[in-house]
Amino acid sequence: MMRYIIITLVLLFGAGCANVDKPYPERSYYQFEASYSGQKATPIKGTILGIKRLSVSPGSQGLEFIYRTGEFKYQSDFYNQFFRPPGALITEEVNRWFANAGVFEDVLGQLSQAFPNYVIEGNVVNLYGDFRNSVAPAAVMEIQFFLLKLTDDADTPIVITSDTYSVSKPISSQDPKALMLGWNRAFEEILGDFLSDVKSDMQGQAPNYSDSN
Repeated sequence: MMRYIIITLVLLFGAGCANVDKPYPERSYYQFEASYSGQKATPIKGTILGIKRLSVSPGSQGLEFIYRTGEFKYQSDFYNQFFRPPGALITEEVNRWFANAGVFEDVLGQLSQAFPNYVIEGNVVNLYGDFRNSVAPAAVMEIQFFLLKLTDDADTPIVITSDTYSVSKPISSQDPKALMLGWNRAFEEILGDFLSDVKSDMQGQAPNYSDSN
């Protein structure tokens, strides 16, 4: 019995030593980048925009990249992750996009204590790499956006714009870097479409309570 224990311990120790030099893949971290390249608009006087942190559907709210590999099959990638929660990263880019677009007179930062009279809310519905077809992978992003107007005389915000924007961008391969580039292109397209809707629906908007304070 003692001999069996000694042999087992030696084998376990030897197995552990054999794995000491085994290389393990390192984790890579990514973040969103949406570059606004359009012409800056003339701000609508008296408009102050705040952007709430976007929520993310349970299937996409983690740090790990998600791949759809079958009709009902998904898998996560431990070694390729977002640098921070995707909702936080996407919110920051939405804030930067609208600050550069110039539609609103002021766009508040995430830590601002000022009170906006317009608010953007949103939910990331889908965010995954579609790898069901190995020769035609795609980056999928779907976001539901709301632009709300806040007033003193309304118990609930007034919906100015609301829509769901869904984009599937072909990517060159199933490589995580290619997927991140695809997500960024999809994100820019979604933001461009949302901005167009905002510009259209903001026409004729009059300054509200924030201008009289």
